[in-house]
Amino acid sequence: MNADRRTLLKTIGGSSALAAFAGCVGVDDGEDDDDEPGADADGGVASMWIDMQEAEEADFSDDVSQFGSETDHVIEVEEPGGELDEQLDTAIPAGDGPDGWIWAHDWIGRFAVREEPRFLYDASDDVDIDLDAYTAPAQEAIQFDGGLYGLPFASETVTLFYNEDMVDEPPETFDEMISVMDDFHNPEEGEYGLSYPVTDPYFVSGFLQAYGGDIFDEANLEVGLDADEVKQGLGRLEELFDYVPADPGYESQIVAFADGLAPFAINGPWEIGNLSDEIENLGVAELPTVDGNHPRNYTGIQTIYFSAMLEDSGQDAVDALTEFAEWYTTSEDVITHNADRHSYIPVLADVVEGNDLSPEVQAFAEQVDNGVPMPTHPDMDNVWDPLEEALTRVFNGDQGGDEALDQAAEEIRDSL
Repeated sequence: MNADRRTLLKTIGGSSALAAFAGCVGVDDGEDDDDEPGADADGGVASMWIDMQEAEEADFSDDVSQFGSETDHVIEVEEPGGELDEQLDTAIPAGDGPDGWIWAHDWIGRFAVREEPRFLYDASDDVDIDLDAYTAPAQEAIQFDGGLYGLPFASETVTLFYNEDMVDEPPETFDEMISVMDDFHNPEEGEYGLSYPVTDPYFVSGFLQAYGGDIFDEANLEVGLDADEVKQGLGRLEELFDYVPADPGYESQIVAFADGLAPFAINGPWEIGNLSDEIENLGVAELPTVDGNHPRNYTGIQTIYFSAMLEDSGQDAVDALTEFAEWYTTSEDVITHNADRHSYIPVLADVVEGNDLSPEVQAFAEQVDNGVPMPTHPDMDNVWDPLEEALTRVFNGDQGGDEALDQAAEEIRDSL
C-alpha cells in the first residue's frame, strides 16, 4: 500500500486536528523549556508521529493520557504533516525522527533492511507479551528476518458495501453480483452497477489472486503477475470494468455509491462512518466468491512501529514506547472501543474470537480471514506502479489483460 493512497483516504473522512492534543498529550513545538510535557517525568519519555483522522486523533489522545496516568511514562505525540514516509526519510538521517510512529505494516521490510542509517529498532528483547495474543497474520506482519519491529492493533482490507434499499441480500457469488448490477446500470442516466477504484492494485488484489496466484510471491521473491492464475483473475475483474463510472479515481467512485447511484461499492472500513451518514440502510458483506474461490485481497496491519531513534533516546524511552504499545494493543477496552467508534478491525485474538463486533466490522473481519497480508519485502515497492499502469491500460482499452500483465511483470523484474 502506498502513502498516496492512504493519505487520500484520510482526507476523505476528516481533516487533521493536531490542536486536539495540546494540553493533554505532549506535542513537540521545538522549544526547549521546562514546561515541555515530560520535562519532570519520573519514567521514560518517548515521541510518536501519527497521521489520523480528527476523531481518531481525539480518542488516541485520550488513550495516551490514560496510559500516562497509570504509569510514570510520557508519550509525546506529533503529526508532522506531509507524507509520513517522506518526513521519516528526512528526519531519521538527521537525528530528528520520532521514537515510534503508526502506519500499516508494509513499510517494515523496506525500513528493516536499511543500515546506514538504521530506521527500525528490534524490540525482541524488550517486549514482554506473548505474540500469540494477536492473530496469526498480525504476528507475521510485524516481524521481518527474525526481528520484531512493532506491535499490531488493527487490520484493514476492502470488502463489499451494499445499499439495502436497492438490494435485499448481498450476493454470495460473482455471477449473482453481475446479475444485480445489470438491473441498475444505466450510465446515460448517471446510474451504475458498482463503485470501485478498479485501477488501484490494493483494491483489486482479491480478484487478481482469487484463483490462487500471487501478485508477488514473498516466500520465493518471485513476481507472479504473468501467471495463468492471475491472468484468469484479471479476466473476471475486467467484467466489473463495465459497471463503474468512467473515471476510476477514488473520489469519483465513492461519490457514486454515497449518492445512491449504485447498489454496490467495494471499499475499506475507513468509509463505514462516512457512508453510514449518507446511506440510511448500509450493508456490509464478504466479497462474493469467484467460481467457488474467495477473493484473496491484500490486508494491512496497523502497527505501532519502533524507530531506530530509540537507540539514542535510551532505555527509559524504550520502556515507555514498548510498554505503551503493549498496553494499547492488548487492552480489550481500547480495541473494542476503536472497533465500535472507528471501525478498526481487531487483531487481538480474544476480541476477534469473542463475536461481539458490529455486523459491519464482523464482515470485514471475515474478509480479512480470506485475505493475505501485504508483502513486507522491499521488492514489493517495485510492484505497485507497474501494476497500476497495467490496470489503467486495460481499463482504457489500450491493451489486453494478458499482454498488460506480461509487460508489467517484465518491467518489475527489470527493476529488481
